[in-house]
Amino acid sequence: MRNTIKNIIQGDNLKQIFQYVLNSLYRSGPISVTDMEILSYLSLYQNEIFETHKSSILNYMAVFYKETEEKSLKDVIFNQYKKYINENYQHNYTPVQANIIKEVANSQYFSFSAPTSTGKSFVFMNMIKESIHDVVVIVPSRALINEYYLKLCNQIQDKSVNILTFIDKINTANSQKSIFIITPERCRELFKYRDKFTVDLFLFDEAQLSDEDSKRGLYFDSIVRRCQASFPYSKFIFAHPFVENPDSQIEKNHFDKTKSNAIQYKQKNVGQMFLCVGDNWNYFHFGIEKTIMGNQKVKCSFDPIKKVIEQNGTVLFYISKSKIYDKRFLTEFRKYIDLCKSIDSEVVDSYINKLKEYTGGDTIANKNYYSQMIALLKRGIVIHHGSLPLQTRIIIEEFTKAGFCRICFATSTLEQGINMPFDIVFLDRLEASKPLAVKNLIGRAGRSTSLNKFDYGFVIINSPSNMAKFREIINQDEILSAISSLESTELHDDDYNEFREAILNGTLSDEYNLTENELNLLETNDAKKIIELILNSTFNGNKLIDFQIINSDDNYKLKLYEYFSDLYSTYLGRNLEDGENDVLNTAIKIMLWRIYGKTFKNICWYRYSYVSRTKDREILKKHGHRTDHIMANYMTGYHDFPDKHLPRFGLFQLGTKAKDVDYDLVMYDTYDYIDKLIGFKLSDVYYAAFSKYYEEFGDIRALRLAKYIKYGTDSERYIWMLRYGMSFEDIETIDKHIESINAERIIFKDSIKTVPDEEIQSIIRFIP
Repeated sequence: MRNTIKNIIQGDNLKQIFQYVLNSLYRSGPISVTDMEILSYLSLYQNEIFETHKSSILNYMAVFYKETEEKSLKDVIFNQYKKYINENYQHNYTPVQANIIKEVANSQYFSFSAPTSTGKSFVFMNMIKESIHDVVVIVPSRALINEYYLKLCNQIQDKSVNILTFIDKINTANSQKSIFIITPERCRELFKYRDKFTVDLFLFDEAQLSDEDSKRGLYFDSIVRRCQASFPYSKFIFAHPFVENPDSQIEKNHFDKTKSNAIQYKQKNVGQMFLCVGDNWNYFHFGIEKTIMGNQKVKCSFDPIKKVIEQNGTVLFYISKSKIYDKRFLTEFRKYIDLCKSIDSEVVDSYINKLKEYTGGDTIANKNYYSQMIALLKRGIVIHHGSLPLQTRIIIEEFTKAGFCRICFATSTLEQGINMPFDIVFLDRLEASKPLAVKNLIGRAGRSTSLNKFDYGFVIINSPSNMAKFREIINQDEILSAISSLESTELHDDDYNEFREAILNGTLSDEYNLTENELNLLETNDAKKIIELILNSTFNGNKLIDFQIINSDDNYKLKLYEYFSDLYSTYLGRNLEDGENDVLNTAIKIMLWRIYGKTFKNICWYRYSYVSRTKDREILKKHGHRTDHIMANYMTGYHDFPDKHLPRFGLFQLGTKAKDVDYDLVMYDTYDYIDKLIGFKLSDVYYAAFSKYYEEFGDIRALRLAKYIKYGTDSERYIWMLRYGMSFEDIETIDKHIESINAERIIFKDSIKTVPDEEIQSIIRFIP
């Protein structure tokens, strides 16, 4: 077997090639990258002959969720195997899926790895559905939370099952069990309720997160340890893609090996072929195993991206975030963008209107608040990256799954297991230093369907010079560390080490998610004096001072920012550098806007209006003057925090004209502040500071401000509504339809029946 790609395209030696791949598939199953390549080429270039072998191919692949025919004794044997699995597991599982079920039943701790298209999600959904007591699903991203949530809500119609994306003990009068879908960071709330839940199963999806060389990897390991200590009789499942040693989870977490097992599954359900693009957008096939597929790349006679778009397929372009931010992707891939015509659909318009309402962006070019990200959706072009607001990401992913996406320009956020398959994955950047991330992205190429056909996809790399590097990535197995970050001696950062010691010593506060030392710093006399100054500056008696009063007095406002900054410095144990101070002051401003009930859209508008000087330009226009010369205001952008080496910097470069300020960048930056800085760092610190102050002095203002920081309100009714999963936007719509709400139940008014389903999605499971 040599030059197989060239032979298949030319129709040479087809009998020998079919015999080779069928024998290999029958003996070993679909574990070879090369076998799946060959099948993909045969299906594409020799489909008429391929169809005569299709049933055997699908049978030998053991994709038992597809309906096949029995044309030989071997086919009969595989169909008997299919019947056996169905009788034992009541589903048309593949052998891999059935084995996962078996191993989970036989082990308390089970860790496995499998390619992206193995169908583990289907198994997980059934396991979660069939559990008797509570289940905790831990995923790496909040976008993946939504995917699980929607699937489970569709599969589990029984409203006595709480399906929650946060940890809380609610709806107790009606619920029999709870399913929690959370990130590691949200899991910390579980330990407050350790006596209130009986957890049957902890499911860690995309568990390779534990290998991250960051505090997040450390946090992941800490959550595993704390879950095991708090719920010693629960089952633990760890799922990874493309990992050679899934047993690393057993080793690093010191699980009882007599109750544990780990397996690496290599079976694939989807084929792939690999191409590179040369000059003038010419495409060439190349194989992973050169001795079989051929040493030389082979010219592809068509443009695969153009063909897929014209056939209403989908293409993922994996690009850098900088290319999205500076708009280079629009020029580099214009020939394909131009193929995407405007979609005349009320459904598409409804998605766009949802995004306009949530983000405040508009779709009229050259106008204030223009959002190119939203405008491109009208042509089926999606932008996806880690700074997209969560609600925006959810809407965009629904848009894609509904079949409207033609092109998706994405960064590495798609690595994190979000189930958005594409016909083509184009790697504009090949990060050899992150082979697992590359494999995860490649795994998006090809849709695993239940149709009676062989499923395959295309993977395209951006240059022939990257072929050797790409082959190396495909052929190597990824190995995770078997030593937990909690025991590693390689971390020398004081912040890491203090957190690690607190986990190991059991001195991390479940209530505040801070270490004992951090809490002590917030209870010093210096901290208490600063807290008193903040309370005196934000309250008149027990009532919040009107926002307009604070906003209209610059000295007052800057002094208030300074107090909050001083409190954080006290917690940090050092003075902040100028760059850090700029970032913190911006975050405090946004946090105060949220305390005063401003929506995400409002905050984006405020920031955009300031930096783009909309009022100044409107006044000039009103008087007939030109505005082209007006320069943008300086505004600090988000940066990871704290960072003592951070210089002062603006979100937009010096010399940016006010009219050229990009609303999308303001939106992304605002979300980064809210999600990454306020949500996961500042809110914990300030909530703990004011709560501790209230505990000591009984000052009701401190308790109220703590609630404002944590929830955005101090209204008990609104807090309960938030605890039931409603957003402030939901509250505006739903509040008038609720009679009463508490830990036991929500009692609705009859008027709830008049509200359209799309407006009550967040609480529809609580409506009788």
